[in-house]
Amino acid sequence: MHVFFAALLAAAQTTATPTPEAAPLAPSAAAETDRLEAASAWWEKITVTVDPKGTQQGCRYETSSSGSAECDEAMAASISPGKGSAGLFKKVTFERRFSPGAQLDAGKLQPGDMLLGRSVMFLTIGANGAIQGCKVVATAGDAPPDYDCDEVKKEQFRAEASAGGTARQAFMTVLAYGHTESIA
Repeated sequence: MHVFFAALLAAAQTTATPTPEAAPLAPSAAAETDRLEAASAWWEKITVTVDPKGTQQGCRYETSSSGSAECDEAMAASISPGKGSAGLFKKVTFERRFSPGAQLDAGKLQPGDMLLGRSVMFLTIGANGAIQGCKVVATAGDAPPDYDCDEVKKEQFRAEASAGGTARQAFMTVLAYGHTESIA
């Protein structure tokens, strides 16, 4: 699990309402399998469903490269998005989208989803995979995510031999959004 979701899970564990805030984590050495792809677009997200009493009914972790799976027990137990409204199931999703080059992901949501917060960062990634530069270029919503340049700098991207020692540029869009569904 990358710094992004570990930070979201740590923040969710200490809150009673849905919030995209992320607590800072100590940097750790990333194994090659934990390194993020810098050459192609990707996304990953965690979606939690709770009933009107606040009981978690489901937790899904999805990625553009690995598909979808139920959250493991530790991940699911650490998320507490708060109570739903009477007669409604509530889903809260934390997502990040990576767009290499100058192609910015618009951060569009599906019909029925309500934006809680969005943050867009412009990144410069060195040939060694480290973040050389980061700037938040846009925020939106009532609760922009706290996953910011300080957090993204803790991430490690795969070093690209084909980059020829030059830095890559990219955008990272971080979203938090909710959705409610009526139950019979």
